[in-house]
Amino acid sequence: MAKAPARRFGAREVDKGENKGSLHVAPPGYVALLGEINYLENYLNRRLMPQEPEDASMARLLLALQNILEYEIELAIASFVKKNPTKKNLSFATEIQTGFVSFKTKFTWARARKIVTDDEHDIMEEVRLIRNAQTHARPSNRRPKYKYFGKSLLMRRSLIALFTGVNGIVLGLRKVSGNKERWEVIPPGYADEMGWNKPTTA
Repeated sequence: MAKAPARRFGAREVDKGENKGSLHVAPPGYVALLGEINYLENYLNRRLMPQEPEDASMARLLLALQNILEYEIELAIASFVKKNPTKKNLSFATEIQTGFVSFKTKFTWARARKIVTDDEHDIMEEVRLIRNAQTHARPSNRRPKYKYFGKSLLMRRSLIALFTGVNGIVLGLRKVSGNKERWEVIPPGYADEMGWNKPTTA
């Protein structure tokens, strides 16, 4: 069963002592390393692998979303197998823990056992296809045109659909697994503040 992720940040909150509630000041070595990483990323994205800033940011978002989905679905699978310990189920759970099982295999397996719906399966497949395309992209002077269910990924409507779709899946998987994580995929209050609940023609 997957372990809960550790909360690690460059500027962590002080949890005890007279400075409790304030933020740790990041040491010089961390600040210097972060600067180097950002510089090298910008160099690769501007010169060897030309990307617009929004394309690079979207690629990082898709990677994070897929990793979150994969983590939550592993927890849900582990919970399902614990309640349904058949030989095949136990073998699949063991394979996830000890070897490599693709993201697609996990969510397809989950759909077959009604852990996720057909629509949720399709959302995860769309995320997987975009991530694969981004991962295997090659240097080009032409801007790649990624689409989310037939619409340009770099549109506000697609961004809303992507995040609300993934958020719904994550919340559903947490009900199956019993994961008590309180943070959702969509930041608290963000949808209302940004007008995501209003009709849009973007």
